[in-house]
Amino acid sequence: MARRSRVDIGDEETELNMTPMLDVVFILLIFFIVTSVFVKTPGVDPFKPEATTDDEWDPTILVGVNSLNEIWIDKRPYDVSEIRPVIQSMKDENPKAQAIIIGDRDAEAGVVMEIQELMQDLRIETRISTE
Repeated sequence: MARRSRVDIGDEETELNMTPMLDVVFILLIFFIVTSVFVKTPGVDPFKPEATTDDEWDPTILVGVNSLNEIWIDKRPYDVSEIRPVIQSMKDENPKAQAIIIGDRDAEAGVVMEIQELMQDLRIETRISTE
C-alpha cells in the first residue's frame, strides 16, 4: 500500500517589500518640489480684501504694506521717504515695469494711497492686490 505524504508548508508569514514603493514615492515628491512654481512675495503675510474681478497679472515690482503700516519691497522694510529711489531704480532697470501693492486689510488706506500716487508719479502701472 502506498502512503500519501504531506508537505508541511509551515506558518511562515510572507511580507510585502515596501522599499520599491517608498523609492517611487520619494522620487515623485522630489519631482514635484523641483518643478513647482515659486511665488515671489514682498516679505509680509498680509490679510487681503476680497477681489471683485478675476484678472491675472504678472507684476515686476511687489510692494507690501502690513497691518503695522510697514512698507516692504523685496523682503526688506522701508520708510515712506525711502521707497521713491528704490522704486525708481527698479523702473530704470525695467522701463515697462508693472507694480502691485499688497496691502493688509488692517493697513491704513493713506499709506497704500501714498504708494499708489508715487507709482503714478513715476508712470508705473499699478494695481492693488486682493484675494
